[in-house]
Amino acid sequence: MAFLIASPLSAFAETEGPKPITRENPEYPKGALRRGVEGSVLLEFTVDGKGNVAAPRVIEATPPGVFDEAALGASSKWKYEALGAETTNIKVKLTFRKG
Repeated sequence: MAFLIASPLSAFAETEGPKPITRENPEYPKGALRRGVEGSVLLEFTVDGKGNVAAPRVIEATPPGVFDEAALGASSKWKYEALGAETTNIKVKLTFRKG
């Protein structure tokens, strides 16, 4: 069994960002799970006015290149509360651990 911990890191400490509506966990890469590899990915992305994730990118990954694709793929499907015309930058750290 594998599990994931998603920790929001607000880019704007003085304001609360949009609240997540749906957040599908990334699939644990089979090769990493087989080898017992654990790690994390720090993502940064914009939430547009409709609550969609736009332009997700990896800021930091440990180990590099192992969990990046899974994290990016899942985050592109996430949905946040709509904020109208506003956009918000968000950072989220995803931690991959085998259980």
